[in-house]
Amino acid sequence: MRRALLFVALVGLTAGGCGGPKLAKVKGKLVTNDQPMTFPLASAGVIFTPLSAEGTPDPSKAFTAVINEDGTFEMLASGGQLPPGKYQISIQAQGKLKEQLKKFGEGVSPVRRELQPGPNELVIDFGKPEG
Repeated sequence: MRRALLFVALVGLTAGGCGGPKLAKVKGKLVTNDQPMTFPLASAGVIFTPLSAEGTPDPSKAFTAVINEDGTFEMLASGGQLPPGKYQISIQAQGKLKEQLKKFGEGVSPVRRELQPGPNELVIDFGKPEG
């Protein structure tokens, strides 16, 4: 009897974990005016900052993905998944690269995207931020 109860409890716990919220998997690439961007190794990251219903960014809940040399990125933290929703997307860089990338932040609307449950392939064109 004990074994049967233990088995039922374990099955219930296992099955209960299957119906959790669907998360967004994110990967993509950065371009400018449809041309690939390149980055020095381990010098920059893509920051995903969730937006409230009013459109206000909440930096306390931001996620970061490292940008590869060829401008590609993939969210690896949190198992590579984020909660679905609207995000403001920006680049964080170091040294000379930070100065070079300033032009993408000056006079340009923040890049915003909605992440859907499941795979999200993003192409972020900093020459056309709303595209």
